[in-house]
Amino acid sequence: MDSAQQFHPAAQRAQTRTLFRHHRVVTTVQLERLELMRAADTLRLPRVDLDVRTQSDQASSLTGVTFVAADERWLRQPPRELLHHSLLAETHVRLIGESALPVPHPSFEYLDLRGRSGVWPDAQFRLPAGGGHDWSVEVDTGYSPKRRDQKLIAAAQDGYGTLVWATSVHGRVEKVARRIRELHRARELRQVQQAIVLYVNVHTADRDPYAPRRRLNKSSLIHIDLAGSADE
Repeated sequence: MDSAQQFHPAAQRAQTRTLFRHHRVVTTVQLERLELMRAADTLRLPRVDLDVRTQSDQASSLTGVTFVAADERWLRQPPRELLHHSLLAETHVRLIGESALPVPHPSFEYLDLRGRSGVWPDAQFRLPAGGGHDWSVEVDTGYSPKRRDQKLIAAAQDGYGTLVWATSVHGRVEKVARRIRELHRARELRQVQQAIVLYVNVHTADRDPYAPRRRLNKSSLIHIDLAGSADE
């Protein structure tokens, strides 16, 4: 599709409908980045303005966010659930943008609340090859170290070949990547072939939150190849 077709209003509306076929909730900031805000307005998609902590353990992260959904029922959930849904959508969009997904792109599936009440991941990518090749997806807005390890180890024990760990805390990317390597050396992630740790942001509107910044040396995405020996 050429640029003229891509930005045609009908094409934008089609892209917006496709986005909401895959995802439950996004923010207006995400739609602006994708250049789909005008289409969402044209489609008169329901929205709600809420204050939410983008980092669950930091009161200072309380931010006003506008959430948008194709189905208004999703917008009746608590703010933290809406944030979680939008961060999962952002994870999917970022992985596509970074060309980090296999081609053709695997299907994305939400695993509802099981990921936060137990040890199931929040979502998964289902690959045609099936078990052992599927990717787990976890969103972390402030897990404790103990909970983080439980979730990583449980995903490995459940047979996922790739672990995707998305965090709304930029400074956690390198820390989680380091911990994944430690757990792999300790043979806690023996079935895992690779991991991707990335920063996800659904609220910053005045700049690209993933672009390198002067005097801020933080990684936004780290790919970890764990294939081979556990001593890597």
